[in-house]
Amino acid sequence: MLTLFFVPTLGTNTTIEVTGDEAHHAIKVIRVELGEELLLADGGGAWVRGSIEVIGKKSFTVAVLERGIETEVLPELIVVQALMKSERAKEAIELLTVAGATTIIPWQAARSIAKWQAGIGTKWYATSVAAAKQSRRLTLPEIESPITTSQIAKRFGRESNLLVLHESATIKLSDAAKEFSRGPIVLVVGPEGGLTEEELSILGAAGGKIVLLGSEVFRSAHAGFAALSAVSALIGRW
Repeated sequence: MLTLFFVPTLGTNTTIEVTGDEAHHAIKVIRVELGEELLLADGGGAWVRGSIEVIGKKSFTVAVLERGIETEVLPELIVVQALMKSERAKEAIELLTVAGATTIIPWQAARSIAKWQAGIGTKWYATSVAAAKQSRRLTLPEIESPITTSQIAKRFGRESNLLVLHESATIKLSDAAKEFSRGPIVLVVGPEGGLTEEELSILGAAGGKIVLLGSEVFRSAHAGFAALSAVSALIGRW
């Protein structure tokens, strides 16, 4: 399997110069060689298969052998992830990326201990890029700005398949999936302390279904990955 690198743009030329952190990683860490084939992607679905023809100290140049665009996969898989401490958040973003989330939205839930701060979005993006490279995912998940509970209800309550993961639910995720309508599938993952009754009430009143993953209780960092995996199998994506 070819190694994947992300670049800002692929252009239309027959060669592409790779610079910055990706070039440093390729040259100093992976130690790519002349003639080696690899994949370049812009994170939006466009990709190039190419062969390295020049290696410099801080950049390398790839001769384009093949171009393509990854077709959009529907439905969208959106995860609203309650904020967590740094290391747990990193783990969650890695798992959500490799499991195929198309959009990840941070949520300042009532019981979230962590607070959104400047620079966290950049860290989440960098984590998603690393996870996408490892999993050979060509399209990066979109990482949005934080959202409130009322905004979740307003945005996703009626036009989406809004699923709220909670241990008190009586509806199994697999049963809820039988009634999926057209539109994105939105998974709401609470913090380690769980969702409040008010949050459950707001999301439920907006049309969200409170669903159960199973008898086991997942950590906040793992629940989204488990739910995405189940949904992907249930809708035939896996």
